[in-house]
Amino acid sequence: MGMEQEMNNLGRLDVEALKQLVALKENSGKLNRLESKRQRLKIEIERVEDQIREFLAQFPEVHGYLAAAGGSLRRLTPSGRRPRGWIRSQVEAILAEATAPLTPAEVRDEIATKHPEEATKNLYLAVFQHLRRHDEFEQDGAGRWCMKQTEIA
Repeated sequence: MGMEQEMNNLGRLDVEALKQLVALKENSGKLNRLESKRQRLKIEIERVEDQIREFLAQFPEVHGYLAAAGGSLRRLTPSGRRPRGWIRSQVEAILAEATAPLTPAEVRDEIATKHPEEATKNLYLAVFQHLRRHDEFEQDGAGRWCMKQTEIA
């Protein structure tokens, strides 16, 4: 049945579409090579950004600026952003360990204690928005948050 279905699907394609399909198949090796090159370049960029951060770390003025601006050396380069899902994992871990509901500021303070380099001005906003956007958290009447309790049947 599978092969017959495939032949029927191929039969519906016109000659031009078949030519494009063959060209795509022939070029998939080129696409793989380009994707490999992109990955190598990403690794190279991260290596160069590490070198930039190491260079900047030599200057006390840079540390003074970062202290005043509430940032870290990691943030001075584009790849220094938090990885996707980082806020979620931090918020979930803190609320899962908490013995009572916490305010967004308390959650922020816990993250900042564990990760001082992340204690930027927008950390509170990121925590607050995350709590409001996701259903696994619930808020009490006092504006404190906790993990939503799931009922066990």
